[in-house]
Amino acid sequence: MPRDFLTLDDVELQDRLVLLRVDLNSSVDPLTRRLMDDTRLRRHAETVRELAEKGARTVLLAHQSRPGNDDFVSLVRHARRMQQLVQRRVRFTEGIFGRSARQAIRRLKAGELLMLENIRFNAEEVLLKRYNGSDFRVQATAHLVQRLAPLADLFVNDAFAAAHRCQPSLVGFAEMLPTVAGRVMERELASLDRALSSGKSPRLALLGGSKAEDSVAMARHFLASGIDTVLTGGVVANVFLLAAGIDIGEPSRAFIAQRIPDWESVVGDASALLEAEGDRLVLPQDVALDDGGTRRGVPVSALPTPHPVHDIGLDTMVGYIARLRAAGTIIANGPMGLFEAPALATGTREVFRAVAESEAYSVVGGGETSMAFARLGLADGVNHISTGGGSCIAYLAGRPMPVLDALRRSRELFIVGAYGE
Repeated sequence: MPRDFLTLDDVELQDRLVLLRVDLNSSVDPLTRRLMDDTRLRRHAETVRELAEKGARTVLLAHQSRPGNDDFVSLVRHARRMQQLVQRRVRFTEGIFGRSARQAIRRLKAGELLMLENIRFNAEEVLLKRYNGSDFRVQATAHLVQRLAPLADLFVNDAFAAAHRCQPSLVGFAEMLPTVAGRVMERELASLDRALSSGKSPRLALLGGSKAEDSVAMARHFLASGIDTVLTGGVVANVFLLAAGIDIGEPSRAFIAQRIPDWESVVGDASALLEAEGDRLVLPQDVALDDGGTRRGVPVSALPTPHPVHDIGLDTMVGYIARLRAAGTIIANGPMGLFEAPALATGTREVFRAVAESEAYSVVGGGETSMAFARLGLADGVNHISTGGGSCIAYLAGRPMPVLDALRRSRELFIVGAYGE
């Protein structure tokens, strides 16, 4: 798929003042404020290192959590960890766009790095988030943008994990500066696009977990985008079983009603998709029940039961594994059941192992899916694990992505508009 935005390969970086938006939002111990996971920092280190090596004067903008949360803390430790990862000094300023921060920016020399304080410490970053199509003039009025943009030559957006959000630090600068994608953003989009539309056939999607509304939307977008077959598990499968007219039992019905807003509408959407797509949507033939902490398998024809459905059954698992082994491309998002409980982790463990051992090009969504692959020791067998949770889901579901709109708009404003095609 041709790119409709620019990347670092399209711009000169030597001695340019670059504002780099990254997503370093990480697990933090609320008592010690120690970083408990540096996955996102390690991913973004590649872009940071490249900018420094190519002589840019780089200012890092990032957030950690949000107001009111225990892990809404300073980025001083993030700066120290980034310094270790890139093996270059990363200066840190407690300001965001005040006089001291602007002075620190002006003092930067070629190849030097500066991280600003948590940008969500500024209220406008949280408040100015209304999405109006590809018009980001409201976000461009934020003090953050108005004070920092005049100092810079270029804005680099590498924050794929926040690409579904519409906040000043993410989209406002695109109205005032040439804006390009960083390496994390570029790799995420290329990997997801390859899996969706140009990967080797057969192309399979594996949808599970508890975010059924998102997964129904993803299934619809997948099937419209060239995915051949969607395999279902977890609460997602329970929703599709309900949509197929199967009574899954009171405990599982109650869970869906309690945890999924407007669940009847979601079941209705699933029913319409089943009617339209038929055999391309694969539902479990058997399931595993949680019988007082003991796993008990039953065919779907034996439902309903008074016990909750918490995993796919063994016959379904074997069938899914056979399909995955024959696949050319796989997208996996969501576990097959309650994988946190050892007795009910069989479906998730074995199906995810088949994904990791497959010769297919494989992409794994963020959030609980990447956590499950890591916990099971299977992450190294996957071609791409997304850094985004909500953003990955939004992109795979075909929902609006403000950051991508801003990248495209900036290309039109500053490149096409200035020089023509």
